[in-house]
Amino acid sequence: MPAEPAKVTVRMYNVGFGDCFLLTFHYAPPLHAQHILIDFGSVSGSVDLRRIALQIRDACEGKLYAVVATHRHRDHIGGFSDAGGKQSPGAIIAACQPEVVLQPWTENPDAGADAAAAPLLARNQPANPLRLYFASMNAMQAYAQSVVDAAPRWRGAGGRPIGLEKLAANNTRNPEAVRNLRNMGKRPPRFLQYGSPSGLEDDKLLPGVKVTVLGPPSLQQQNLKKYARQSNEYWLASKFWGLQQRAAAAAGTSDLFPREARYAKGAGPLHTRWFLEHADSALKKNALAIVTILDKFLNNTSLILLFEVNGRKLLFPGDAQLETWQWALSQPGIRDLLKDVDVYKVGHHGSRNATPRDLWNGFEKRQGRALTTMMSTAAGVYGRSEEGKVPSDNLVKALKKESVLQNTQDLKGGKDPIVVEIE
Repeated sequence: MPAEPAKVTVRMYNVGFGDCFLLTFHYAPPLHAQHILIDFGSVSGSVDLRRIALQIRDACEGKLYAVVATHRHRDHIGGFSDAGGKQSPGAIIAACQPEVVLQPWTENPDAGADAAAAPLLARNQPANPLRLYFASMNAMQAYAQSVVDAAPRWRGAGGRPIGLEKLAANNTRNPEAVRNLRNMGKRPPRFLQYGSPSGLEDDKLLPGVKVTVLGPPSLQQQNLKKYARQSNEYWLASKFWGLQQRAAAAAGTSDLFPREARYAKGAGPLHTRWFLEHADSALKKNALAIVTILDKFLNNTSLILLFEVNGRKLLFPGDAQLETWQWALSQPGIRDLLKDVDVYKVGHHGSRNATPRDLWNGFEKRQGRALTTMMSTAAGVYGRSEEGKVPSDNLVKALKKESVLQNTQDLKGGKDPIVVEIE
């Protein structure tokens, strides 16, 4: 019996702004190749997820060993929805009969993940932090749905979805995908936290592969400290140069205040229109602030998995952001464990705060560009300035300079996945 796979194939499917990775572990006979699907979703309604599901089915020959759903965002689990019946992408994946589904502990219904509200607390009764945690998360997701419902009024009839609407839609509960994920595995689903056994090290099905769970931390584990907004951990230019970039972008305009609303002639008195527009603007700003908090919160519930095989290391961190990484890197031995990573799935589609410099600088194989990075992303979906733009220009420059970057943007609409072979 072979002790380990001969090689690993990583397929990165072009889902636009989202993630979809199929890992194939190739064994010599009599063992069969084993396939693990990590995430399947997109924020774009124009991506044909059913076509991609069929590609996945063909690549794994109709049998998955495991499905990993790193966290609840639509751009990571939307493809698992079976709302369209047997021909839906989620039904196609479920028909591949995965042995087990892995999710973060924040999805465990037994722990209270489906809590609709926090219980009223009697005087002097200690709060149940776990139930309050889940109730708060679900209340914020309900708020995100209300923002989605209100967005058509803000953008006007026939208008294109605005950035706030896209962000809110990505943070709704995705109930069909969540339900399907809980039911599709042949074994009970596993809900993991930092240090949990992954459940993938099956000597009969996946010999020679070690999987380490590096996140998310549990409530008991985490003691997160926040970096300052302008921290060097973020992929930002200095404050001065950031201001210069924004000033340069605005140069040449004839508008004194180019970002302010214009008040042309129209129905109703000017002061009424002024008030309504400012009231709407305040509502949208507040809604954006709340949904952004939820977005960051859900990103930091991401599973972080490190695969070790044949002396090579593959790191898949979902959308884990700065706070989760700060906690993980503070744990004994983790920096040494990650210093020789060979393949890094770029966190959160290349955002400025999901690949902290502390993590990046610890990858020793950046030297000589021996590190392979894989980034599934799309420009123009979120953010305009470097502060909020995804992918971050500064991070992309570093990825290109210090690693071999595989980027779905380079596919230019191509329908075949990017394939990386690790031997």
